[in-house]
Amino acid sequence: MAMLVLVVIEAVVLAFLALLVAGLLRSHAEILRALHDMGAGRDPLAARGATSPVAPATLAPSAAGAVTTGNDVAGVTPTGDAVVVGVAAAPQPTLLAFLSSGCITCRHFWDAFTTPQALPGGARLVIVTMGAEAESESAVANLAPPDVSVVMSSEAWDDYEVPGSPYFVFVEGGSGRVVGQGTAPDWDQAMRLMTEATDDAAMRASRSATDARAERAERRKLDDRAREARNDEILMAAGIYPGHPSLYPPAEPPAADPQD
Repeated sequence: MAMLVLVVIEAVVLAFLALLVAGLLRSHAEILRALHDMGAGRDPLAARGATSPVAPATLAPSAAGAVTTGNDVAGVTPTGDAVVVGVAAAPQPTLLAFLSSGCITCRHFWDAFTTPQALPGGARLVIVTMGAEAESESAVANLAPPDVSVVMSSEAWDDYEVPGSPYFVFVEGGSGRVVGQGTAPDWDQAMRLMTEATDDAAMRASRSATDARAERAERRKLDDRAREARNDEILMAAGIYPGHPSLYPPAEPPAADPQD
């Protein structure tokens, strides 16, 4: 009983800590948005609508209260063509890089993306800027790497609750689950953090598969026990109890030797 009480207390404490962390993360995001709206963290020479993070954070596993499921990205290309990038049901992982044409930190990423990048897990890279109401289409077109999808979509920034740029969201392939999101000061750091998020997701998937196998084995064991119990009930109803002679047929006499 004492052990059960300790387990219950521990579960309550962990739940409280999870709620506290979720509240802090949500409060942090709201503060970033408020600072962004006031112009804090922006390049003073950037065009209207350009953003940059107030302080570098990390690409961390999604916490309670954050966006946990990827959404498709709908918008226009820098040349004005309508485009929709499927994310939620994509077979491969997707790295969404939310960038601006004006923030200083974003320039490092625009430059890095001009060279093809090999992403963890065979992920594809999609750059997302805000729409034409907040970004210069010509500026984005000049920065857009030739082999990377670039979508101008303010709706995507709202869907993923992006607090500022640069900001990255890593969406798992198949499940559409957001496994990591946050900021990084440079591409090397973003790659390292994304690799860690991918490894963590793989470990969680492996543990889930192991737990599923154990659950199936336990279910089979219970089914076997239930089947044995039913068989025993049927035998006892027929008057056949443990030790009944019918359960132990007499041994057959040995076959006669043909030479005798």
